[in-house]
Amino acid sequence: MTQEPLSVLLGLDIGRIHTRASLFGVVDGKYQLLGCQTAPTSLGPGLHLGTGAGEVMGALQRASEHIIMKAEGGLVMPVTAVGLGVDQVALTTSAGPRIKTALLGLTQGGSLAAGRALVNSMPLELVASYGLADLVDDSKMVQSLLTLRPELVILVGGEDGGAKEPLLRWVEVLRLFYRLLPAHVKPPVIFAGNAQVENDLRRRLESQTPLHIAPNIMPVQGKWDLVPAQNLIEDEIFRVWEERVPGLQDLLQLSQSLKGSKAFSINRSARYLSRTVEAHRSDSGDHGLLIADLGGGSTVLSASLNGKTGTVMTDTWRDVSTMEDEGFLHEIHRWTAAPVTVQETAQYLGMHSLHPSTVPITLRELALSQSVARFQLRQTMQKLINHTPWLSYLDRGCYMDRFEPVIASGAALTMAPTSGEAMLILLDGLQPCGITTMVLDRHHLLPLLAVVGEAQPVLPVHVMNTDAFENLGTVIAPISRAPQGEMILSVRVETEAGKTYSVDIEQGSLRRLLIPMGDSAVLEIQPDRRTDVGFNGRGIGGRLKVTGGLLGLVIDARGRPLRLPDEDEDRVEQLRRWLWILGG
Repeated sequence: MTQEPLSVLLGLDIGRIHTRASLFGVVDGKYQLLGCQTAPTSLGPGLHLGTGAGEVMGALQRASEHIIMKAEGGLVMPVTAVGLGVDQVALTTSAGPRIKTALLGLTQGGSLAAGRALVNSMPLELVASYGLADLVDDSKMVQSLLTLRPELVILVGGEDGGAKEPLLRWVEVLRLFYRLLPAHVKPPVIFAGNAQVENDLRRRLESQTPLHIAPNIMPVQGKWDLVPAQNLIEDEIFRVWEERVPGLQDLLQLSQSLKGSKAFSINRSARYLSRTVEAHRSDSGDHGLLIADLGGGSTVLSASLNGKTGTVMTDTWRDVSTMEDEGFLHEIHRWTAAPVTVQETAQYLGMHSLHPSTVPITLRELALSQSVARFQLRQTMQKLINHTPWLSYLDRGCYMDRFEPVIASGAALTMAPTSGEAMLILLDGLQPCGITTMVLDRHHLLPLLAVVGEAQPVLPVHVMNTDAFENLGTVIAPISRAPQGEMILSVRVETEAGKTYSVDIEQGSLRRLLIPMGDSAVLEIQPDRRTDVGFNGRGIGGRLKVTGGLLGLVIDARGRPLRLPDEDEDRVEQLRRWLWILGG
């Protein structure tokens, strides 16, 4: 990959609902976002991705006044002597279908747990997960695989240098399975287990189907390394998507090798930014960051801490007929800050599942769409916790690892009428504990920056330090055993201008304190002996320097997990009161 300076780069982010085009260029010696435009994705029967991509690139050209397209169509590449065109195109997408995947491994708490984390970090659909206990009858196992007809098989298990025999039994099952399949439907195999099995695996399967071998995802008990296998799976995903999504192949030819699925690109962003954040910290202790992407087709969460990264994705919309059984409908209704009935909630969800690009028009529709966003964040956070064993989590409903910052994107946040509404969606959905900063990726750039950074590593660093990323504000979320209404925390604020004031915080309250946007302030935080604010224990306080965001300082002492009144009228009033406090 070239490291030569590139003057203009074009990024295309193709989602299931929206296609975004972003233009990056050098201004005063540093890369900046020159423009960003959005158009509907041309995805569906009879449609071609190139149509929506062409529309959004045309809109970008008109808005930025930078010529990137030829009059007869196509891009001007590379940049001409007079500064027209682009040097490089990068592409990220979540427009393709999930790939039906069968996971084969050994123990539920070992290789299969790591394998499920691998599958859930990528746009894959886990159709079956089998362990040693399923190898009682080889012929029955083969028949199960034939019935499932997976599009991808992932084989994991065994520590490096450990016993080969259990994995060899799976190899034999796969050999029989592939002998019974027609050539055109044989799924590729990704092997990421005990390296000592590789030679046997190649000898028995390589002539039957495409075989890809990655380093062991669990080389020793309890130690996971998913990245090499994720890279191989990413290649397989794009191979399938090129065949199934009309127009994707043409767009990939424009981007050459600068491409990525949204989930894996967010994973890469988390790993990169975590190292960058850690390198610039002056204090000691465990720190990481959390990325949340509320997409139209899926929600992705990626957490990175101490060199470890976990990523999961969940589908945004589901079969409406199952909403009642899954409790989905009840949760959406309960967190809607408007007086709607359960039936009205169901009607809205049913219509939105058919027309997901519909923009909320009424206050009721806006409240329902924001409730869906809260639910998606909570559901995906729980999934992240389930598949990320190193993530500290309390039964009372919050994670205790210090994620600083939390970077979030998605139309529900970026199109919220006020910054306070975006902040409240994040607080209610993620329910953080301790101290963090909420940052809004207003133009949905993070996945693209991970891909673009391969060609120009300095570009993400420059763009991250611009107003393309908005500081919503610092959040203090104490955890306390105190009853509702009792004072649990005192905060003294000294602003850059020399103004000083103090506030006492009661259990159950939500407060917003003024710190001017961009100004620095020093906080002196003193919890009572029952309260933990993130300084390594109950009753421990400290000093903290923060930079004022759009909402200044938000103190969320509502408790964890968040609880709402049972009566509908009281519940709606409570939700509206929280919105009013944050300026919603």
